[in-house]
Amino acid sequence: MGATKWTLLGGVVVCLLVAGCTGVSTPLTEESTDQRIDPDELTATASDVETYELEVTRTLQSSAVNETTTIDGVVDRSEQRAKLTRTVETNVGTDQRRTTTDQYVIDGTQYTTDGNEWQQTPLNAWNDIDRLENEVTMLEGTEPADFERIRTQSIGDIETTMYEVTLGEDVEADRFEGDGGGHVPLSVEEYVYYVLVDTETDTLYGTDLRMEVNQGGNPAVITIETIVSDTDEPVDITLPEDPTDA
Repeated sequence: MGATKWTLLGGVVVCLLVAGCTGVSTPLTEESTDQRIDPDELTATASDVETYELEVTRTLQSSAVNETTTIDGVVDRSEQRAKLTRTVETNVGTDQRRTTTDQYVIDGTQYTTDGNEWQQTPLNAWNDIDRLENEVTMLEGTEPADFERIRTQSIGDIETTMYEVTLGEDVEADRFEGDGGGHVPLSVEEYVYYVLVDTETDTLYGTDLRMEVNQGGNPAVITIETIVSDTDEPVDITLPEDPTDA
């Protein structure tokens, strides 16, 4: 039965590992094929960003469960503050669940609420919140030859170019060898990593990570799409109420 389930899942792996294969893509023009990436300029521009709006969509597809997690909000890197809303939709057979959590990070403390009580805990690491910094770390040490142009894609009114990026072995080991958030080790069997770049300004507007994974003998496909927008705009991140009773 397990082999049959893997075969059914494998039928969608090829498509899911190709960004945008289910949507409309715009072929590269002759002019755009001359555009090359300077990784140092790209990471330097991203590192200089102080505030940004964040959109993350993470999907998990396996024979046992389908799950979609979305994260929306704003991040202030200069003050290390954030206001995020996380929604998780889980389908296990006929059981469907949806949870929404508001999350604030202020002065090294994480405040979360599901609309009822507040929970207050120390923040383990700022990089868990600052997704842009995580992407910068992924790209450190890359060379222009590691970027293969795929197509153009608009983010709002910004035209970007999508590149597939070949990452170094040290980055793969650091980012992809983990426990998958559980007690059973997760191994990445295959992955592709894309970036969305405004080549005129060397600005990183998005990333798209797609992985075929195995956890405890259970295969799955994970996709993580991250969009960064409205950079360096004023943001106001304050708690809507006093959570000191949490």
